[in-house]
Amino acid sequence: MYYRLGMDKTSDICDALGRKEMGQRLGVSRAAIANAVADGRFPSRWYKVISRMCEESNRDCPMQLFNFADESLSGEDAA
Repeated sequence: MYYRLGMDKTSDICDALGRKEMGQRLGVSRAAIANAVADGRFPSRWYKVISRMCEESNRDCPMQLFNFADESLSGEDAA
């Protein structure tokens, strides 16, 4: 029986898309990717790039894996 693998963790997205490719397209270090995986959420400013990468590879990109509310309240600048 076939089951579609869920993309319900940041590590799932990173494994599917590749951390090196993500870092290059986002313009961030591998450490930044690792930090997001450890936090369990991607910075909201990464959504556009990651969602495009997911779309290109026909993968789901759950919005709950992005830190939209917390960043908009904190006023942090995009990297």
